[in-house]
Amino acid sequence: METISDQHVNEFGQKPQMIVEVPGVCTLIGSFAEFCNGWSLVGTSLSTISIAISKREDLMVRMFNATMNDRKRFSLASVKFRKEDRWGNYIKGVIATFQGEEHLLSGMNITIAGSLLHGDTMSTSTALALGTSLLLNSFYKFGLDDSTLIRIAYQSNVSFNEEACRISDLVTMLCCPKGKLLLFDLSAVQFQVLPFPFGDPESEWEAVVLDSKISPLAMREELILKRQATKDAFVALKKLKPNGAIREFPESDLHARAVTLPESMRHICTYVLMESHQAKASAVLLQNADAAGFGKMMVKIQNGLRDLMEMTCPEVDWLIKRASELNGCIGAVQVSNGLAGNILLLLSKEAMAQYSKRLEDYEHIFGFHPKWRVYASGVGAKVVFP
Repeated sequence: METISDQHVNEFGQKPQMIVEVPGVCTLIGSFAEFCNGWSLVGTSLSTISIAISKREDLMVRMFNATMNDRKRFSLASVKFRKEDRWGNYIKGVIATFQGEEHLLSGMNITIAGSLLHGDTMSTSTALALGTSLLLNSFYKFGLDDSTLIRIAYQSNVSFNEEACRISDLVTMLCCPKGKLLLFDLSAVQFQVLPFPFGDPESEWEAVVLDSKISPLAMREELILKRQATKDAFVALKKLKPNGAIREFPESDLHARAVTLPESMRHICTYVLMESHQAKASAVLLQNADAAGFGKMMVKIQNGLRDLMEMTCPEVDWLIKRASELNGCIGAVQVSNGLAGNILLLLSKEAMAQYSKRLEDYEHIFGFHPKWRVYASGVGAKVVFP
């Protein structure tokens, strides 16, 4: 299998002088928490993007997407957003920001590759912006600190590309310690580092991420529409509570219909507030390695995703139902890691062996070959060469 170094050499005829690797983000709980400035529980994901660079003698920047077999180019003398450049704009935005802050750049050849390039727009744009910021800072020895790199990546996506971007995702990609999770307070923009005891080989329980292998496009449009609907729902709810933190809005008032909201908005707000509070409550469960409690939380959130948010599909429903039928499975929930139809399972090693056999039936029924890996939060973004 070709490495990104091989791909760079084949494309540009020269070895890369530096390579960085950026992990994706896996939001275990709190995928919609930014709409109420609540809490979210995140770690790095199993998907990554690698970016390689070598210097050119002119002012051109040539970019090669080895995963998509696509190429883009532009001059440093004229860095402009162009819709047809798609993924290339996320790299261009960072370069434009560096130049706007009077950092001197030379022409360069850039190769990108990795499974996260198949992810949703926000995951791809965030990883590319952060990875390019880290790459340029290290390659040109600018000496910028982490907070500045996060600001540059955020600014390039929001201002240059007009794309949604979460500070919490950038911080997680860059700073999450190996084997740990971050509990974000999105209102204060602060986080707490937590253990993830279920990835420990000594644990009785195993956390597994199952990729249903449905098309990346299968739920993408639905997710875009749902996020817009969530934004609209909280705009409406804030009008009913102009003072105080919206994340503290009493869920009981929503259940009792004490506020006048359309039913669909009430369901959305109920779910988002519930999930945000569950994310906050997860801290004690993880610190105590309380697998049963964490599993119940996973089930509650999945039921809310299905019944209140209506965020599901037949493949995911089938996989979660089959898992719930096993004695050794104590939790199953969809997770947000940039890829459609990924599920986190919390189960015993014996139950995983039984579940693996059921996945053969899934392939016969739906035609997709699912894959699974034990979940463990990896290291943050880093220079991997030299």
